[in-house]
Amino acid sequence: MNLRQIRARLDEIQDWSLTTEEWRTVGDVLTRLESVLPEEDDAETLRVLALLEPLDREGARRAQARLGPGRTPIPAQQREQRNHLIARLTADMGGANDRPRDGRNARGETA
Repeated sequence: MNLRQIRARLDEIQDWSLTTEEWRTVGDVLTRLESVLPEEDDAETLRVLALLEPLDREGARRAQARLGPGRTPIPAQQREQRNHLIARLTADMGGANDRPRDGRNARGETA
């Protein structure tokens, strides 16, 4: 998984409409992601991002259709976490030429 893919996944969160408890889960995932990104461990990054899948599968991205009792757009705290991670990934992408984090180039060859 490259930095651009991770960033794209984080971009999606902006459009979700979730319950307070679901937003807490998103916040926990973002906190865990922040701690695993420096390790550049793709397997662990994928495990952490996979925790978002149940929320996404339930149609979280269809904000207008899902708004209702208890569902809200992204709260300020999770928005700030998300924005911080996106800024960090954007800076990393500028220095890494967007190569996969396992050191392989686009053809899967080790650099």
